[in-house]
Amino acid sequence: MAIENTRNTRAWGRSRPGLAVAIAATIVPFTMLMNGGCNPNALDSPTGAGDTSPGEQPDGDAPAPGSDVGDDPPSTTPTLAFGAIGDYGDDDDNSREVADLVKGGSPDFIITVGDNDYSDGAFRGTFEGLELGVGQYFHEFIGDYAGSRGPGSPENRFFPTPGDHDWGDTCDDPRGLDDYLSYFTLPDENSGTERYYDFRQGSVHFFAIHSIEGCEPDGVTDSSVQAQWVRDTALASDATFKVAYFHNPPYSSGARHIDGGAHMRWPWKDWGFDLIMSGDDHVYERIVRDGVTYLVIGLGGLDLHEFVDDPVAGSVVRFAEDHGALRATVFDDRMEFSFITAGGTKVDSFSIHRDGDSGSTDGTPTGVLDPGVAPVTEGDWYRPTAGTSWQWQLQPGAGGSINTSYDVEVYDIDLFDVDKTLIDQLHGEGRKVVCYFSAGSFEDFRQDAGSFNTADLGNTLDGFANERWLDIRSSDVHAIMLDRLDLAVQKQCDGVEFDNIDGHANNSGFDLAANDQLAFNRFLANEGRRRGLAVALKNDLAQIPDLVAYFDMIVNEQCHEFGECALLQPFLDADKPVFNAEYASRFVEDASERQALCDDARSQGLQTLVLPLDLDDSFRFSCDP
Repeated sequence: MAIENTRNTRAWGRSRPGLAVAIAATIVPFTMLMNGGCNPNALDSPTGAGDTSPGEQPDGDAPAPGSDVGDDPPSTTPTLAFGAIGDYGDDDDNSREVADLVKGGSPDFIITVGDNDYSDGAFRGTFEGLELGVGQYFHEFIGDYAGSRGPGSPENRFFPTPGDHDWGDTCDDPRGLDDYLSYFTLPDENSGTERYYDFRQGSVHFFAIHSIEGCEPDGVTDSSVQAQWVRDTALASDATFKVAYFHNPPYSSGARHIDGGAHMRWPWKDWGFDLIMSGDDHVYERIVRDGVTYLVIGLGGLDLHEFVDDPVAGSVVRFAEDHGALRATVFDDRMEFSFITAGGTKVDSFSIHRDGDSGSTDGTPTGVLDPGVAPVTEGDWYRPTAGTSWQWQLQPGAGGSINTSYDVEVYDIDLFDVDKTLIDQLHGEGRKVVCYFSAGSFEDFRQDAGSFNTADLGNTLDGFANERWLDIRSSDVHAIMLDRLDLAVQKQCDGVEFDNIDGHANNSGFDLAANDQLAFNRFLANEGRRRGLAVALKNDLAQIPDLVAYFDMIVNEQCHEFGECALLQPFLDADKPVFNAEYASRFVEDASERQALCDDARSQGLQTLVLPLDLDDSFRFSCDP
């Protein structure tokens, strides 16, 4: 079938850095990475302060990749700090440890996303229950405190929202929220009620919302009295940032409440919100959808929940192994966040920045992925074995089409350029289809090119003027790659090939460590497998021993030419195919050279093809028997 050629003619071979240097790169332990790597000045920074960031100037006079000459330097003085917790209110060690964690960050105030009272039996939903779950831990933050656990605060610094347990588990409880509303002193000047309210702290406008269906007299849908008050107040606000928080998660991959907060999918972006926080699911999850960041922070101390096998669209980070809390620091131009466990491990860090021209946010958080994450091993996806035959064609040939005549098991073709009709045809002929996309670089001709943020674009790749390295630490980049994986699922690809996932060993323009690359590559592999896709590693030979368990095959270029084939052996030892392409002209023009190449490939168990640099099927020589 005909395919529109949207890619500029190009050679696909990659120049390589010194491999010995790459192999010798130190892998930093996860616990050290979470504390900013080896830089002692970065230990307390949520985003690894002390390392070169994309917006800072490198040595010399040229601006950093993604920066604009004349941009104001980033703020260095915090204006505000706060903590956030959810699903925490119990009289036990877990809740106590999380409370100590929150207070240890010296917050100006604390917000909660509900279920403040998890006490048992008759105490739940009562003053006594709140004393057990809240007062004993946070009395010094509560204004007009009437309990007996210690001194209160001269002014209120504790801003909760109600959860279902704060109602005594049912909206029909005759006490309702009476004890909750009398226990706290909350700002009702604008809303007229303490069930939902707003307050302004520095450059941030906070909206505490009551999300429990059937319990809120003013309703919880986007057309309710409550929602219209939120909309009108938010649109009239001149705050730099707008944050909403409540109990039921609009989006969650938690197995307990995956759709439990669907009624809270209000038009947050249209109303100018930057961050939405919720709980109910006892997990931590960060989701980026339509430029808005959603957090589920329900790990305040109660029993841990599990995730579903297939995460929701836009899910970037998921964690449910320990209790913890969110710490936030606000600057004039950004908000920085870290989710930290009670044991002190930083699970995730990201920031939301202001657009200097408009005062809105650019929606580009920077995330921390876990390089120590275990491989996904359970699931139903295509698992090729060593010796599997293949064809690699990323551009249409002279006839404007992909040549489907080769008798091979796997076709590796471009994710974007190929229509699903061709994939269906190949499936009908008994082929498996691996869909190629570049996960580590920006290509200006791709259909989703407009989704990338300028700050995430680094140096131009050598020889490819329309392609730039990506900051693989950026959550926006993570979210785009998840969208691409979802596209592969929609097109019914059997697997995916990730290109340019060795930016740490190239001149990317970013200060990428080996651990950054390891975390990103494992993230891609696990997310592919979770979606039922086989995953192919591309090059990144130095990290093969650390990645072979995560990937189902490897696509390599010119291992014979560069004497690197032995480095691919771990895949063969795991009975996984090594797909190799050679481009040298001598293998094309000299039959004896090609025969020697193929003898070597077969002796090592490699599936080697001699192909044109443009991968357009203008010729093809296979070393398969």
